[in-house]
Amino acid sequence: MQVGIRSSARRGLLSLAVTLGLPAALQAQDTRDLMQPLPLSLTGQPVPGFPNGAPSSPPDVLRLTPAEIEHLKRGRHTAGIAMQALDTPWNALQVEAISSTLRNYGIDVIVVTDAAQNPARQASHLASMIDRKVDVVFSVPIDPATQAAAYQRVAQAGIKIVFMDNVVHNMTPGRDYVTVVASDNEKNAVYATEELIRAIGGSGEVGLIDYSFDAYYSIAARRAGFRKVLAAHPAVTLAATARFTQPREAYDKTIAMLAAHPAIKGIFAVWGDPAMQAVAAAKAMGRNIVVTTNDLGPDTAMYVARDEIHAIGAQLPYDLGIAEANAGALALLGKPVPPYISLPALRVKKANLLPALELVTKRPAPTELISLCAGACQ
Repeated sequence: MQVGIRSSARRGLLSLAVTLGLPAALQAQDTRDLMQPLPLSLTGQPVPGFPNGAPSSPPDVLRLTPAEIEHLKRGRHTAGIAMQALDTPWNALQVEAISSTLRNYGIDVIVVTDAAQNPARQASHLASMIDRKVDVVFSVPIDPATQAAAYQRVAQAGIKIVFMDNVVHNMTPGRDYVTVVASDNEKNAVYATEELIRAIGGSGEVGLIDYSFDAYYSIAARRAGFRKVLAAHPAVTLAATARFTQPREAYDKTIAMLAAHPAIKGIFAVWGDPAMQAVAAAKAMGRNIVVTTNDLGPDTAMYVARDEIHAIGAQLPYDLGIAEANAGALALLGKPVPPYISLPALRVKKANLLPALELVTKRPAPTELISLCAGACQ
């Protein structure tokens, strides 16, 4: 579902275009271009059987017939959702979409857990889902390199696993788990980094705010996209990398980074929460830097509207949740599911902020955001 552009916002954009002496049609075309999804990358995370990465399939391959839905409703299945955290709109929208979609199939989500980025806590949550005898688990592994035993116990209990974002190492699709559903994270990072470099004038020093778990594939893909773009721009140098486990740590890490490297002109943060911390840290130091990131929600949208976050390569978390639920439902029916379901990157700047946020959240943009945009966000 794509939410239409609000007529009041459109009128505001036309007014702004006139004020700036720019053709309104050109402004509208720029917004339409940004709203077009980027082509999917061909492959995702390397997994057993796919050493060069599992081939990507779009979510529309996951279709259920009315007869299959009726069969599921008679099954009285239950599900658990073991999240890595529940502190962002990305997490909340995924849980909402999974729960709502499964409800339509008569599948009850009986437990949702928040591991707060702690792998040991997540292992305990998974064990409790085994004890509760759920039929399918949806989960974002925190550290795929060390969590194989915890997830293998789930699989050995006969519970279907649909991974979100990452696959635990040494687990085989179609045998140990159903599939992984993820955004095209590398392209999200490529877009955000290209906009960062453009905004700093194509030369100078930049910083990277990165996650501490190297095996977390979706972040590794963003890191790869960032470095790929930097490699194509030799006039831009990576001055420093700061790594965090909890997003709140990014504030002090950014303070230290900017103090040690006063020439840094911009920062790419691997998701929205550390990006907002980086903005706050730079402001506290009186530094005017460019910040770009991945993930759009009502919180990061306010930063874009205030010109504090320059650009975002956004995911579609509600749509991811629908795909995850459909994959789990098909697995319960014994139907084959492709090993990797991917959703395209969404490019977000201030010019298309309102329709982009509505596409991501499936809700009207907040009134406060519309007022803050003052007609500049389409």
